[in-house]
Amino acid sequence: MSEELQSSCGMKRKINSTESNDTTSVKKVKDESSAEANDKTTELSSPETDKVRQNPCVNVRKKDRPRKPTPLHVVLSRKNAARCFNPDETEYYFENGFRKVRPYTFTYNTFCKGRWIGKTIREVYSTEFQFYPIDHYEEARKNGNFLCNKKPIKSLDAVLKPNDMLSSKIHRHEGDVLDTEISILVDNNKHLVVNKPSSIPIHPAGRYRNNSLVYILQKEFGFLHLHGCHRIDRLSSGIVIFAKTKYFANEVIQHIKERNVEKEYICKVQGEFPSLKEGVTCDQPVTLFNQKLGISAAWPVEGSTPKDAYTQFYRLHTDGKTSVLLCKPRTGRTHQIRVHLQYLGYPIVNDPLYNHPAWGPERFKHGPCIKNINEIVGEISRTHEQTWPVNSDSTQTHPTGANIEEKAVERNDDSNLSRNCDSKESNEKPAKVSYFCPSCKECRNPLPEPKKEWMEMYLHAYHYKGPNWEFKTSVPKWAGVETIELTAAVSLI
Repeated sequence: MSEELQSSCGMKRKINSTESNDTTSVKKVKDESSAEANDKTTELSSPETDKVRQNPCVNVRKKDRPRKPTPLHVVLSRKNAARCFNPDETEYYFENGFRKVRPYTFTYNTFCKGRWIGKTIREVYSTEFQFYPIDHYEEARKNGNFLCNKKPIKSLDAVLKPNDMLSSKIHRHEGDVLDTEISILVDNNKHLVVNKPSSIPIHPAGRYRNNSLVYILQKEFGFLHLHGCHRIDRLSSGIVIFAKTKYFANEVIQHIKERNVEKEYICKVQGEFPSLKEGVTCDQPVTLFNQKLGISAAWPVEGSTPKDAYTQFYRLHTDGKTSVLLCKPRTGRTHQIRVHLQYLGYPIVNDPLYNHPAWGPERFKHGPCIKNINEIVGEISRTHEQTWPVNSDSTQTHPTGANIEEKAVERNDDSNLSRNCDSKESNEKPAKVSYFCPSCKECRNPLPEPKKEWMEMYLHAYHYKGPNWEFKTSVPKWAGVETIELTAAVSLI
């Protein structure tokens, strides 16, 4: 072998040996770095270095961070959102022109409001929950049916704190509503639009749950997971818009907030309203001065903040004593149309709040009422208590003279069958069902049926028009003129 060949072979061996040394050194470096990383992980997980976890600069895994307890009101709101609708909670029956609900056991959960903080439970329930006397809640506390934060209440004199949850388990009797047909105006993949009858609230509130519009639509029509877009008063009738998804609900809500929705209402007022082609405009600010009863005024009230409001009124028809009007509100304040009509001196004929005698004869005159506001609220509250009397144990007989236990304990279902399109006829006589609870005061002394004139107000949501949608109902019967003539008059304005 020549010297040149030997030297070249030696060079290759040296190169190969240096490459192997380099790879060995790289492996050593990797092993050292991984060992250092393991040491650091061991340091972070050791109890001696818990303070390091509090340093925001250190990237600690989320599951290793200490968790804060979730507030009770957040937990319950999530459970309520995930809870499925229970169609078997109770059932409807129909009697004397009313839709009624069978009594059932129910637990009210009420969270502490801002104005309750620092007050005792006795104070709150004596002033804001007057349907039952305070002795009712004292008895419920002793029986373990009145809780605070899911724990027994030792005394009604306990002071309420933020986020406290009060739970009251009762045998629930819901308020009656009129047995009037609910008509579906629009049902597509975006919206469900219905013509709501008077007396039915849109959402569960107060004495109404299964007798609310949302629950009736779920039980009798099968519309689940509806999203409300707006509200109208319980005693009012007309258009109510629901959305099938949150996206379309937010779209309608945004249109209303930005005042891109044209709204038209029909009402019947006392007096001969002026007949002007340009209509009558009221731009008085509206002041909500009593949140409990939801009473507003179209003039400043001390201690309350007025909000801008604008409504146009057009006369459609009059008989000299009453007038049918078309109302076009540009804003959406609480009771805006009703308040503006009272300010103008033409209150709605059967408005239980703003045509109440407590306002005095000034309600038929243009301008604010000069009577003391607190006196007005007091008189309206007393009338409300007489209209919806509070339960007592003073008598064991029904106002009609019937024996309570015979009426409440034994009800024959063949006379008051719940409406169901899938129900099958049967020749068998239904068994008598007991809905009587011995400890329930309302079972022992049921409230009388409300008068039908208390259940309706002549204010109807007639027409809603948005940027890319439009809904309209029929004209209500109480308008007193032919539907075609009135509809034609509305279209000309």
